[in-house]
Amino acid sequence: MHGVHTAAGRYLQRVAYEDAPVRADAPSSAARHVWAIAFGLAARRRFEPDSPLAEIRRTVVTTLQRHAAAALPPLAAEMLIRDALGEQVPVDEIGDAVRSGAHLLLFAGLVEELALTDGELESLVIEAEELAVDRIAAECVSPRPAPPAAP
Repeated sequence: MHGVHTAAGRYLQRVAYEDAPVRADAPSSAARHVWAIAFGLAARRRFEPDSPLAEIRRTVVTTLQRHAAAALPPLAAEMLIRDALGEQVPVDEIGDAVRSGAHLLLFAGLVEELALTDGELESLVIEAEELAVDRIAAECVSPRPAPPAAP
């Protein structure tokens, strides 16, 4: 079966096309997981692990200027890119709302910088969905009670 399969993936595509509605509800952890993976894939396509900090900063500043209403902290956004590239940076204290917002906005900015075609964007989102399938499946299946212990 081809095509994007999840609401999280479809939302990512709409974000990249700047056609995404503002979310009123908090995203599920599965959606955040898909977004984080897609963001990481895009970041690693755009930057090499040893990319100059100034190059990363330009991408962050350009993207956040375009979406100033989101009021995302530039340093957190920069750290998330550096983390996606494998650098050891302090990202654990970045809250879910900032993290998700940065993942979405920077994903859109990276897709634009990479000049991905519709097909390339779809492939990237599908890849993120496939990599996140274990987390999505775990949320969709309710845990079963453990069988009783044998006497």
